[in-house]
Amino acid sequence: MSTPLPRTDAELGELAFANLQAVVAIDSQSDEASPTIPTTEGQRRLGQVLARYYVGAGATVEQDAQANVLAWLPGRGARAGAAPVAFMVHVDTARGTQAVPALNVLRGWDGTRVPYPRNPTICVDLDTYPAAAGFVGHDLVYGPGDFPFGLDDKLGLAYCMSLATILAGAACDHPPLVFIGRPDEEVGRDAAVVGLAALLAARGVRCGYTVDGILPFEVNTENFYAAVAHVGFAGGPARPLEGAPFVAHIGGVNTHGATAHAEGHRAAPRLVAEWAGALARHEVVFDRFVSDALRDCDAVVHLRIADGAEQRVRDALEAVMAPHVRRGATFRLEPGAAVEGDAAVEAMLDWLATFYASAPGFTLPCEDSHGRDGYSHPYRARPVADGVQLDVRIRDFAAEGRTRRVEHLRGLAGGHRFAAEHQYENMGPRMAAHPELVEWAQAAAADVGVPVSIVPIRGGTGVDPFLDRGIPVANLGTGYFAPESEKELTSLQTMAHHLRWLYALVQRL
Repeated sequence: MSTPLPRTDAELGELAFANLQAVVAIDSQSDEASPTIPTTEGQRRLGQVLARYYVGAGATVEQDAQANVLAWLPGRGARAGAAPVAFMVHVDTARGTQAVPALNVLRGWDGTRVPYPRNPTICVDLDTYPAAAGFVGHDLVYGPGDFPFGLDDKLGLAYCMSLATILAGAACDHPPLVFIGRPDEEVGRDAAVVGLAALLAARGVRCGYTVDGILPFEVNTENFYAAVAHVGFAGGPARPLEGAPFVAHIGGVNTHGATAHAEGHRAAPRLVAEWAGALARHEVVFDRFVSDALRDCDAVVHLRIADGAEQRVRDALEAVMAPHVRRGATFRLEPGAAVEGDAAVEAMLDWLATFYASAPGFTLPCEDSHGRDGYSHPYRARPVADGVQLDVRIRDFAAEGRTRRVEHLRGLAGGHRFAAEHQYENMGPRMAAHPELVEWAQAAAADVGVPVSIVPIRGGTGVDPFLDRGIPVANLGTGYFAPESEKELTSLQTMAHHLRWLYALVQRL
């Protein structure tokens, strides 16, 4: 049994909230196009803030050239001489995340529409999102509503900061701990932590946790096998059609792939393919398609509409988009300037129609996938030197499932260019020999009376370099809704309960 934490839930919530506000005020999104480590200077700046904070909590702090921050807390009591245990978070956030100077608090949420101050059209309520039911009655914490502010993984970061502060003034036994902030997890830059993993192994760290899950009190020892595929469509003159030029601004429903089913995700490639499929070829030609650089689910589309067909084209667009507007989809069709059309765009839209109509025996779009199901998700299209490239995320909980998905896409590609590359592996097979990480988390949950769940995480956790060094690392939930979305939110109560869980956990290690 752990020593109870001598603070009220209100005090814990406010501590975590203060730390969360401090870190979301710093822009630390990573950049997959950058060759440096870290890929952005914002991550280094956040690391410096973390270093000062942990020193103030009594830790011995190190920073390396890759912007990893290591804050070492000595053990206490009977466990002082035990092997150190690591708690890791990533300091980077996904593309499109923006810093915010202050977060909003809505006291005692009753399940009605959350009043996002800069997005009055989006509707987050229980009717639209039953998955948010666990926050009813809580004091919600949320952003402006027009972009994500980075609960992935700044909520986990706020927990680790708060836990270090709590332990500095507590009287409980625990092993030596090292709190780590690592860069570039969102862009899969494992090279940022290869040296870190070697250092931890040399310092005697034998296990750890990432604090990077979504669901409240979840424990993950499995994740997806991941790959990405690229289908290339050759360029050439667009199909001739006499008509006026228009431009469509398509805003999809922005979600993380992990929560796409619950949140009704839609990406522009699918939306535009459905729009094109509802129209006759003599009515319209799609000339250009460019996914947004920061929000993959959005795109700008140039097209030509035949005389007399404009209303029909508008009606078809509204029919495709209207079911998704309540969840944040937007659309606008207006006269535009003529552009040089590329036949690759319509070739891509035709291919997408074939892809979605195929029946390979496994789930395709991420919005249809949940639980232990994987997905093959066309998420982004962009012009390249010789046409258009469509990028497809591939996720599966079995290695052979990932292979089948790659081969399904390869077969559909036909004469189009095709390439695929593996991204990360499922930690499950290597974690199976370390049930103690789950057992400790379960015992801590029982100590504080919260309902732990053991589920696979529908993403990755970036721990392969640590597993390679023989350091098993499980993942812990942080408790929030709508990751990497403008809708993201958590609550003061959720933060307080997670701090109680973590405090109990360090005593159970």
